[in-house]
Amino acid sequence: MKISKALRDAWKAYTASFSGTLCFLVVEACLTLICLAPCLLLTQPRLVWGAVLSPVLFIFLLLPARMNAAKTMREALRGGSLGSRALVETEGYGAKLACGLKRAGFLLLWGAPLIALLCVCWTHYAGDMDSFTVLRLIKNELGGGDQMRGILVLVLMLLAALLTLTLGCAFHSGARHAFARGDLSVVRGHHGRILLSWLASLLAILPLVIALIIVICRYAPALSDLNGLLMGLVKLPSTRETILILVIGAALTLPLLPLRSLIPAAFVNGLKGRK
Repeated sequence: MKISKALRDAWKAYTASFSGTLCFLVVEACLTLICLAPCLLLTQPRLVWGAVLSPVLFIFLLLPARMNAAKTMREALRGGSLGSRALVETEGYGAKLACGLKRAGFLLLWGAPLIALLCVCWTHYAGDMDSFTVLRLIKNELGGGDQMRGILVLVLMLLAALLTLTLGCAFHSGARHAFARGDLSVVRGHHGRILLSWLASLLAILPLVIALIIVICRYAPALSDLNGLLMGLVKLPSTRETILILVIGAALTLPLLPLRSLIPAAFVNGLKGRK
């Protein structure tokens, strides 16, 4: 299965039915918002603990729903509709949940460097420590006396940890589609090309990536003078314009999200099963 053919198959399924694609997008968005809804309780000090319902909902609602979505995408790639009732079916819930939990466990391993880094940062820099003390610690502990070198080292560590987690997401991106085929072994020996198909699917979020790059370029000059920034001597770009740029990027990306998921699905769908 060539990635170029997966792109063509995904585009064909994506454009086959506007109503089906819209239905898929709306259902997935609603399920995600349902899982995020308990986070609203964080705005009320007395109800803040209710926010723990959010990860519970992600586990017991969204993980099986992702398996349903994979099944629906497989049907769409075979001539069906992305808006089928399979998106909300409960049949085989236990098996879907178990598969989702297994992959989530693997992603926790891939995300271990990021989790460790965040825990170290929280341990060292959380609490009543002021920002100037934090910068001094970064300068001495990571930069060997050079503040910018210390910040660069910290940023590179964070990027490396994020890249590791991203590679894990890409590596396991074919699992739910193999589950939808009823043969998890179909992805064995193909993880390299599955990773490439996942990277190719990032073309669908190009508008958001461009928006993020624009925002980074807008703030880069200010971030080069952290002492001046903390003392309020550096003028920051307009926050309203920054939010507008991000909103436009997200709005242009949102309709393309089903296409992003369809590309790895099309690749796995085209793999030959093992005898």
